[in-house]
Amino acid sequence: MRDIVCNCQMVDRDTIDKAIHDKNATTIEEIRRYTGANTGCGKCMSYINSILDVEVPKIVKKEENTQGSRFKLW
Repeated sequence: MRDIVCNCQMVDRDTIDKAIHDKNATTIEEIRRYTGANTGCGKCMSYINSILDVEVPKIVKKEENTQGSRFKLW
């Protein structure tokens, strides 16, 4: 069963997560651009923002871990 985030555009949670993690979408505007979600009635904005609040810190943490390991001296 799909967890529909945006009923107007039929965008599911997996699509939102992929935009965040694969395309580094970190704002509602980027989610709109990459997925089409939140371009209809706007009722899903709070749901998308709550997803961003949970998922964006994961991206930041992953980037910090990647950058730290890239510059090892030995």
